[in-house]
Amino acid sequence: MAHGASNSDGALDDTEESSDGVETATSPDSPRTLFAEIFVARDDLTLVPTIESVPDVTIQMEEVPTADTPLAFVSVVGTDFAKFEREIEADPTVREVTLFSATADQRVYRIRTTSSATSVFSTTTELGLRTLDVTSGNGGWVIRVQLLAREPLIELRERCLESDVQFRVQQLYDANPSAEIEGTRLTGHQRDTILTAYQSGYYNIPREISQGELANELDVSTSAISQQLRRATGQLIASTFAIEQDS
Repeated sequence: MAHGASNSDGALDDTEESSDGVETATSPDSPRTLFAEIFVARDDLTLVPTIESVPDVTIQMEEVPTADTPLAFVSVVGTDFAKFEREIEADPTVREVTLFSATADQRVYRIRTTSSATSVFSTTTELGLRTLDVTSGNGGWVIRVQLLAREPLIELRERCLESDVQFRVQQLYDANPSAEIEGTRLTGHQRDTILTAYQSGYYNIPREISQGELANELDVSTSAISQQLRRATGQLIASTFAIEQDS
């Protein structure tokens, strides 16, 4: 991954420096906080070969490895730990693995990654994103992050694509679901509609719910649900790819 870029959020307005050198906001209002769930995958991303080989287990990073600190702890939930341990021993992104604790359905391992393993975790930190959760899924990693603006997320996407890392924003939402998200312009109602569609399997293949069934669930007409989904999806695409839309 490329290095050296600064956080694209920029400095917060109305800040002052305290006596210990820490900038604090002078406004009593809390900053607007966004949350994103992103999916990343590439064959040489940390543990991705194991994730692809043992899809029935769920792996969660308790600590993420970086170039400076290649040591990490992972929590694994499942039943076939014998297969998992065979695959992780053969994983080219892992140099060393040690069983740290074990229960009937969960084990914790300490891993040391190889120098050739690709990682996006240090890049998220470098761009000023706060990593909340890193969990395996669909042959890659699902990462939940907290951010103050969408620009660092766009920068992360660009860096991933430059490195041939698959990148997809699965969710982007405001800490206050009734607020309109700056940049996405999703209202609370639009967010509720698109999240209900997602959670009901509307975007699955094959589709698990029709527009008519979704309309009945939300107590609106089929034409209304169609317009709401198109509008919300268009705005999310525009914000993800930094495309300006006409109001």
